[in-house]
Amino acid sequence: MQRICAAVLCVQSLVAWRANAAGPILDVPFDFLHNQVVLQVIVNGRGPYNFVLDSGTQTSTIDLRLAKQLRLPLSALTSGRAAGRKTFCDELDLAGLKIKGLTAVALDLSKPSTQLGRTLHGVLGHNFLAPRITEIDYFHRRIRFYRDSPLSAPDSGRRISFPMRFRPGSVLPVLEDCFVNGMKIPVTIDTGSSLGLILFPKAVRYLGLEDLARDGIPLEAAGYAGKARLMKGWARSVALHTIDLGAIEVAYVRSGYGEDEEIERRGGNLGNAVLQDFILTLDYPHHLVVLEAADR
Repeated sequence: MQRICAAVLCVQSLVAWRANAAGPILDVPFDFLHNQVVLQVIVNGRGPYNFVLDSGTQTSTIDLRLAKQLRLPLSALTSGRAAGRKTFCDELDLAGLKIKGLTAVALDLSKPSTQLGRTLHGVLGHNFLAPRITEIDYFHRRIRFYRDSPLSAPDSGRRISFPMRFRPGSVLPVLEDCFVNGMKIPVTIDTGSSLGLILFPKAVRYLGLEDLARDGIPLEAAGYAGKARLMKGWARSVALHTIDLGAIEVAYVRSGYGEDEEIERRGGNLGNAVLQDFILTLDYPHHLVVLEAADR
């Protein structure tokens, strides 16, 4: 009886939280293509164009060819593995949400377009998300923007909240309490990753999963920084704080990604293949992240 009452109280608290939460100022649909959140965006009165929402990109990006078509100002070519040209958009319009004066980097997005299966015109990154409270409802394919933070509810087996913290040099929120086979490692929350739970080499060794990482199914992933070699396999138990995911598919990094990450800093990355079962709220102004299992 006590367990039943506790369950009822938990459900009631979640219902109350939803009922009392401040309503969104904007509720827009998105396409979920190859596990990427794709939004329709008007740039300087032209479009719409396909933009991916990526919590891991520092500065928003725009395809170099489109930037030239729109006659955006372009700086000299920057250095680095993902060389681009700094630019500036006077106005972005996302279903009525108007963003004035967004700084961006112009890059050749032809390769990501091939992976997406649709022309990719840009990426909305941290400098777009940082002033906002953004809720991504993967199951219903909706994104909601809030002016005021929704009221909090107690954490449970279906919902967790944690402070939004970043490692130096990163804009990815960190979840400290990820448990793989009962062992705790920190992971980052990445809406720009189409994979699920990725485990970095030092985390693989720490968890004693070298054999599984060696004998898995070969997998390649590509990003701005180049290609990474991974092995697809399983972990018998994964939990995100109090949310038990059970046995899930994971990707073990062999090379090209996170090789220098110390286990205390970051053991892995959590992408859309896992996040798609949740409603994810990124509340940057109040430094809060909420993950709630979606009602199906």
